[in-house]
Amino acid sequence: MSLSEDRISTIAHEIIATIKRDQLADVPDDRRVLGQVKHSLEAFFGAVDEIEAAVKAKLRNKAPGSKDYDLLYQKFYHDEMARRHL
Repeated sequence: MSLSEDRISTIAHEIIATIKRDQLADVPDDRRVLGQVKHSLEAFFGAVDEIEAAVKAKLRNKAPGSKDYDLLYQKFYHDEMARRHL
């Protein structure tokens, strides 16, 4: 799931706004925290892209859209997420 830099920035700003609004944490330096949130989002979505590619590689001999493909995709996806602690 590739997201544009603008979309990641929007999500990061929403996260910071929610943290401040709900007083979940003290945010002394908005720019620094925003940068850390953006970095974390980029890392997460990059890992998701890698997981999807790995799962599709495992399923290259299956017909996409078939019941077998869908079941194995979900199994392999969850296994890969657990392996990476995501």
